[in-house]
Amino acid sequence: MLVSYANRFLTTVGESEDLVQDVFINLWEKENTFPDEISLKIYLYKVVRNKCYNVIKHNKVKNKYAENTIRSLEDDNLFLKQILEEETVSQLHKAIEVLPNRKKEIIKLSLKGLKNSEIAEELNIKLQTVKTLKSQAYKILRDQLRGLDTIIYFLLT
Repeated sequence: MLVSYANRFLTTVGESEDLVQDVFINLWEKENTFPDEISLKIYLYKVVRNKCYNVIKHNKVKNKYAENTIRSLEDDNLFLKQILEEETVSQLHKAIEVLPNRKKEIIKLSLKGLKNSEIAEELNIKLQTVKTLKSQAYKILRDQLRGLDTIIYFLLT
């Protein structure tokens, strides 16, 4: 009877059977006692109803995620934007890797979200040194990535 009840809400009998089986396992593990058979039946139907509701909510979230994923896969502009982002990040990381060691360390720590004062403390150098090296590193990176803005412009137009 519980499987039949669950199947009113769920799409397959197998899913309903699994759900009811879980209800009985939970009941067994909790070792609940009920004053009479009617109380037990009411409890079982409520638990099945609530579990069906949770399954439906979960399926709704999964379906919405799948729809958004499909939409993003079908959207050529989003596809181009994602490729552009990946390529830009890749080029940035390549440019960072060729920086002199101290400048590379400072930029990497900065990308992790550390403030100049935190970088100075971590590297055991003066704050002004961090600011100077960071500024020099940004200039080098801008020079290395100068051609990238032209490519981005042509790809987006």
